[in-house]
Amino acid sequence: MRGVRVLLLVGILGMVVCTWTLQLNAQPEDILLDDHSVFKSRERSPAAFRHMYHISNGIECKTCHHRFKGGKNILDETELQEGAEGIKCSSCHKQTPGFRFAPDLDPTKRNLQQAFHRQCMGCHRQVSQEGKKAGPVTCGECHPWKKKASQS
Repeated sequence: MRGVRVLLLVGILGMVVCTWTLQLNAQPEDILLDDHSVFKSRERSPAAFRHMYHISNGIECKTCHHRFKGGKNILDETELQEGAEGIKCSSCHKQTPGFRFAPDLDPTKRNLQQAFHRQCMGCHRQVSQEGKKAGPVTCGECHPWKKKASQS
């Protein structure tokens, strides 16, 4: 009887690991943060987000992905499938005219650009303050100038 329990436990553990591995492999390596419906004209290139780099460095999904209710992140990580409704930041963070970066703005009222900047730059600054190697925090590090057609 004990052998059956061990076998059952090993089987369940194997299924969990396989499911988790398949879900990780379903995630894109890099994501270009380029929502054409929001960012219609700009002088700089869109930011490239190294999605798998962040995952492989132990950053949990709910560090970036969120749905807040009563001050708590209630997002169910099983919803995070590529192409799923509501997975994109722009699903909730709409673009509004007159962008001004307001660091203390209510998170539910941040437009898309404010949400990207607050999430990415805020995390990178925090990691840097902890004395660890951090990601970019200046405009040009994420958004290099576009090359003009004559420079190609």
